[in-house]
Order: sequence, then structure tokens, then C-alpha cells
Amino acid sequence: MGKRIDNRAELLCANVDPSLRDLAITLANALFAMQKKIDSQIVVYNQLPLAQTVRVGTGEKMLRSNPALEEFRNTVKDYANTLNKLQDILGESASHDAINCLDTMRAKIRVVK
Repeated sequence: MGKRIDNRAELLCANVDPSLRDLAITLANALFAMQKKIDSQIVVYNQLPLAQTVRVGTGEKMLRSNPALEEFRNTVKDYANTLNKLQDILGESASHDAINCLDTMRAKIRVVK
């Protein structure tokens, strides 16, 4: 049984089958945590260069993708995947308010992409 850290997660998953509820709440908590992290990092992301120059072992300089940018993109991808999985679990049992909440989160993803 996952630690319940966000009451929104419990409300979102209130109508989920009891055998899946703890899983759904854990996913919802992860989703809200990633959303908070993404929201706080969007300003930083907008300022990051796509690539950076690094010196390799031979002393040559090469252009490599920015690891901070890649990490942000990976977090957004994980967020989108988690959102899809949660929506699958919520399925038909999701209330209209829960669906609206998920739709709002999806809209945020579209802005980030």
C-alpha cells in the first residue's frame, strides 16, 4: 500500500476497483509529483541550449546533446506515459471531474511538446 501524499490522488481514484485502487493512487501521486517538477522546470527548459560543446578524451571538441534537456524530455515522456496508464486504470469508473483533471494535464503536455 503506497504512501498517500496527495489527497487529489485519492479523490481522482475514488471510483477505481478496490483491487487496483492502491496502484492507481500511487500512479496519481507520481503523476502529480512529475507535474510539479515539470511546471517548475519549464522556464529553465526554455533557456537551455539544444547542444553543448564538450572536449573528448582525444582533446577534440564535439557537439553533444544537452543532458539537462534530455532529462527534462524524459521526465515529460514518463509523465505522458504515466498519465496514459492512469487513464487506462480509471477507465469507465472515472468521474467527470477526474476526466476533466486528466484532460487539463494532457493540455499541459501539448504546450510543453
